[in-house]
Amino acid sequence: MSAAVGVALAVVMTSGAAAVPASESDVGAAITTRVFDRATGEPVKGVCVLALPVLTFRLPNACSTRSGGGGRVTVEVPEPGQYNLFALPKPDSPYGAQWVGPDGGTGRQQDARRVTLATGETKRVNQILLDPRATISGAVNHWTGENAGLVSIAAPDLDLHQEMWSVPVAADGAFDIDWVGPYEWPVLFRLDREPAQWSGKVGNRLQAETVPAVIGGPAEPYQFWPTSQTRGFVRVVVRDEGPGLPGRVIFYNAVTRDVMGFDDFGQGRWKWVVQEYITGGQQIKIECQCPEGTRWYGGTDFDSATPVAVPYFGSVSVDLR
Repeated sequence: MSAAVGVALAVVMTSGAAAVPASESDVGAAITTRVFDRATGEPVKGVCVLALPVLTFRLPNACSTRSGGGGRVTVEVPEPGQYNLFALPKPDSPYGAQWVGPDGGTGRQQDARRVTLATGETKRVNQILLDPRATISGAVNHWTGENAGLVSIAAPDLDLHQEMWSVPVAADGAFDIDWVGPYEWPVLFRLDREPAQWSGKVGNRLQAETVPAVIGGPAEPYQFWPTSQTRGFVRVVVRDEGPGLPGRVIFYNAVTRDVMGFDDFGQGRWKWVVQEYITGGQQIKIECQCPEGTRWYGGTDFDSATPVAVPYFGSVSVDLR
């Protein structure tokens, strides 16, 4: 099954913590800040502020924490650790989304401000300064046809039934992401019959070629060239001695936890082979949401799972017992 289409299916994810509503946090740790218009210095209400574990990125459809009067906002976190802030204005806002950097917005998470929190600790950080919304314009240089796939700045969240922040690729290959700040961004392409890949033909978002977002849109769209030369073939044998019900295998980038592919397997047999093309040159971790419970290749959770190197234009096999 291609990662480009049908990705918004409801499953229970077991890795990649994200910001949670205050009522769900039991560690008492939080980040407080204020949100301002960079140009005017005026406070901005209604901006969603996410606290995301360093290097991980998911975009929710709903937001539990928005800036209020005076631009003030407090974001509680689910556990101690290091976090980045992501500011996500409403879709009709004049402002663009941003990773919150030390002195303003950025499109690269690795350049974002890091906030370290202990249990029960609340930290106040410098204000968030919003810039006008800008557009990433691009073109996929091959005929795509209808329902060819999606582009986005974040990997899919398989918990969501619909991805409101992903943009469909048009039949002529054109796309526009028009709600981001005027910075350089990595872009994820999930095209029909192609493995998911970040701009620059890589699987690791932190190594991606960045694409400029320009106020009013760039004169020259970013050119994306899908190629089979960058993909590897991953074969996973799933052994199921349970009731023979359907399940799913998910492939995560081992560094960012981004979902870089998945496939479903059917019912009625004790052994299934899942085969998926994955962008080569990256390490992945493999989860099976099997009928009898969750399994990880080489471990019991994401952190303990064994990384698997995906070759360029080659294959690798994994046995999930």
